[in-house]
Amino acid sequence: MEADKVVKTIKQSFELSKNGLADELLDLHDLSYTRFSDLPPFRLQSREEAVKLKLSLMTELIDFDYRMTEPSVSVLGDVAVAAFVMRYRGMAVNNYAFEGRMVDSTVRCSMVLKKVDGRWKIVHEHVSRVPEGFSPD
Repeated sequence: MEADKVVKTIKQSFELSKNGLADELLDLHDLSYTRFSDLPPFRLQSREEAVKLKLSLMTELIDFDYRMTEPSVSVLGDVAVAAFVMRYRGMAVNNYAFEGRMVDSTVRCSMVLKKVDGRWKIVHEHVSRVPEGFSPD
């Protein structure tokens, strides 16, 4: 089922980010990829900048963990739209100051993907933080 392949692609992007695999992560994102993030900079990010920032965030968090709740996927031919709530957490470490702080955030995510040569690639991503106290459960 195509919706399952879309979710698998999204999860693969998180795993590649978490493991710092830049080339593989870039390959999973279409050349036209753009992103709005819940973290600065809040403007529309281009492919290179967005992937670099995703890698930076994920590799700087120790014990990074995430959970997607019930993704909704609409497949429209060679285009798919996915929406889900994600909770992510980890320890942000400042190696220069020998200190860390726990990061625990819940965000709403929307992604647009397109099928290229039989593979789903991420075209656009929008991440926005949810209000304090929100629980996806």
